[in-house]
Amino acid sequence: MEYKQKLRKAKMDDNVPEELYTFTHDDLKHLLNERHERLKQMDDQRRKEFKKFEMEKELKHRMALRAMNEYDRKVQEALDEETQTMKKDKAQKLKHPGNKDQLQDVWEAEGFDRDTFDPKTFFRMHDMNGDNEWDLFEMEAIFEKEVEELFDGLPDVDEDEKYEEVARMREHVVEHMDTSGDGFIQLEEFLEYSKGKEFDHNDPWETVFDDQLFDEAELTEFEKNLDTTDTKELEELAKKEALTREEKIKKYEEESKINMDMLKEHSEKLKEAIMAANKFKDLEKAKQLVADAAAGEAAAAGQKVAT
Repeated sequence: MEYKQKLRKAKMDDNVPEELYTFTHDDLKHLLNERHERLKQMDDQRRKEFKKFEMEKELKHRMALRAMNEYDRKVQEALDEETQTMKKDKAQKLKHPGNKDQLQDVWEAEGFDRDTFDPKTFFRMHDMNGDNEWDLFEMEAIFEKEVEELFDGLPDVDEDEKYEEVARMREHVVEHMDTSGDGFIQLEEFLEYSKGKEFDHNDPWETVFDDQLFDEAELTEFEKNLDTTDTKELEELAKKEALTREEKIKKYEEESKINMDMLKEHSEKLKEAIMAANKFKDLEKAKQLVADAAAGEAAAAGQKVAT
């Protein structure tokens, strides 16, 4: 800003200092720092908005559960548990972003032999504008396929969650490779990183599924601070979600041909047996699983009475 003011003032004079028209190393450093600061602000705002989105989503889901009858609510809770298990299983298979194993997957998906992976060639291939650095869009494009696979098959996938996952991967790579601190990855930085031990590590990656963005106290405070309009809007969305989920449950029962009325029982074992049985898509197998669970509970209850 000071530089621009001096230049503007100088242009009003006949004698313009020559140095004002010379782009120095300090000017470049200033521009890079300015660019990095803008990116940082964008990421801070993104994380803030995503947390708000997730809290609104959680509130809406809880409101929807409250709006359901007891039977549908129990079924939905069982489905939610199954979804959480699916997310954990998928997250465990995820490769650490930016390490050799993950980038080799991208290399292989693009039609190359995994064993021929070459860091310099890989960088050039993904430097779409040929400016010798990866910007945030070029970095995020590298992780899109992996994130698509992470969310594939999950119910109620939100694009916001997918983008947050991609953005976090990009931030992670910048944190570990960007030695200049400008928020971008230059070819030299990538090649240097590819020579280090960290490039070969296979530590587990913490996905958006694993991250506890807020606790109950924060959620309660957030709900308390919602204005009347926001609360009403959430309630309306929750009603629609409840109806949609009830329709899905009905279709779920019809397709699985399983008597989900057993979920009316206040039994976790029976509920788990029903959910396991559904995976077989076999009515006789389902009945046997439920019968075994019920018999086990009856025997356990009998032993308690005897003692």
